[in-house]
Parts: sequence; structure tokens; C-alpha cells
Amino acid sequence: MRKTLLIITALMLVVGCSKPEPINYNTTLVQRDGVFYTKDTNKPYAGPVFSLNKNGQKRSEGTLKDGKKDGKWTLWFSGYIDHNGSDDVGPHYFKQDEGTYKDGKEDGKWTRWHRNGQKEKEVTFKDGKLIDFKEWDENGNVIE
Repeated sequence: MRKTLLIITALMLVVGCSKPEPINYNTTLVQRDGVFYTKDTNKPYAGPVFSLNKNGQKRSEGTLKDGKKDGKWTLWFSGYIDHNGSDDVGPHYFKQDEGTYKDGKEDGKWTRWHRNGQKEKEVTFKDGKLIDFKEWDENGNVIE
């Protein structure tokens, strides 16, 4: 009996402490008035999420809290470009944006990159309001 109780306690600890698996919020959740809900329970969703582009590559990932974007979010771009900027040469997949949300609003620093990997923009938000903005061209030169 004591062994059984110990095993059950250990299993409950493992299950209780494990992180939920990310879900595709575009196919699993519904959005109403800026809040994501589970389809089957009509309850605001909380947990890790992602989305995919039409080629099946990850488009975004982040976390929802009370049905709203919260915490770090990353978005990727996939397109067809070569090193000269032509859009017809082959697949190119890169991080496009990264930043944080708080209660569904941009909050903190957001960074965007050019297709060549150079930083394009740094934007700082507080409660969804723009606080600071910096921009660079594809060669890393500051744009006024």
C-alpha cells in the first residue's frame, strides 16, 4: 500500500509540473474581441501557442494568458529571395520580429530584422503605446 501511494504521488507530481504542449491557435482556438477561446469550452485559453504558414513552417510562437497574448512572442518570415533581393530564387526562412506582450498589448522592446539578418527596427512600447523608435537600413546605417 505504501509503495502504491508513493508511485501515485510521484505520478501526480510529474503530471502537475509538466508544461502543456503548445497548440496551433489558428486551428484550435477562436478569437472574439481580441480574446482567444477554446472551441469546446468557450473559456479563455492560457498556455503556449504557435501558428504555421501555408508551407507548414512555424510562423509565430508565444503564450496566451486569460486568452490574450502575454510574454515573449517570436514571428518568422518565409519567402523566396536571393542575396540581391530578387523574390524568385528559393526559400528563405528567418526571424522577422521578437518582442513581448502584456495583457494583449505590446509592452517592452520589439525588434524586427531585414531579410539579410541586419536589424531593421527597435520599437519600445508601454501598455501598447509607442515610447521609442529606431530604424536601420539593410547595411546597418541608422535611418533618421
